[in-house]
Amino acid sequence: MGICGDYGPLDFRSSCIRASWSAFLPTAVVFGLCLVALPIPKPARRAFSILGSPFKPFVTLQEAEALDVKALGVEEEEEVPELPTFVPLWRTVLFVFVGIVECFCWTAAGAYGLYNHNDNPIFPFLVALSWLYTAIRPIARPAATPPYGLFAIYLVLFITSILQIGGFLFDHGVSGLPYPSTLSLVAHDFNLLAILLLLILTVNMPLAVPSSRVNKKEIVSDTYAQPH
Repeated sequence: MGICGDYGPLDFRSSCIRASWSAFLPTAVVFGLCLVALPIPKPARRAFSILGSPFKPFVTLQEAEALDVKALGVEEEEEVPELPTFVPLWRTVLFVFVGIVECFCWTAAGAYGLYNHNDNPIFPFLVALSWLYTAIRPIARPAATPPYGLFAIYLVLFITSILQIGGFLFDHGVSGLPYPSTLSLVAHDFNLLAILLLLILTVNMPLAVPSSRVNKKEIVSDTYAQPH
């Protein structure tokens, strides 16, 4: 007998199956990110480098700037300015704040489930663990460019949140079951809005940060000024 009794892993008519996917998917992504962060032996690094070579940019932004400097006739011995490493504080604070609030809320939901002896009360704690990672990651490794690991977690959390809310509508409309409590519905709605906010914030981060030699105001204008 599985976690959800006789229901299969793809039987999304069961609220238990939906809750298990909503808990295990983001936890698996977090586990994978932690696993990748561990030191990898050299043979494995070579294999990953070969597999990932098609996805690497042909010319990086730094290489393009170096070529542009040579084209402008700048002396080679002239020092090229370093890349700015400034990370907006408000963005880090927002990532951390939402992650901590979500972690506390899901931990409280898990504690409430344990108190009421609900079935599988471990699921909210797994989701809380995923949100804890999203709160620690921006502090441990702040970045001015999109954190793709966090984006993957937010995307999975967004999908599972849609799955949960859609499950409530399915249970009520098809199976005739009552909606969860008003507090639970409001919590799920705010959870979805928070994840959507974080996704929008992440996709609006710059993919690369040019050096101080580049005039940022001319990046777009020069692109559209090029003859086609």
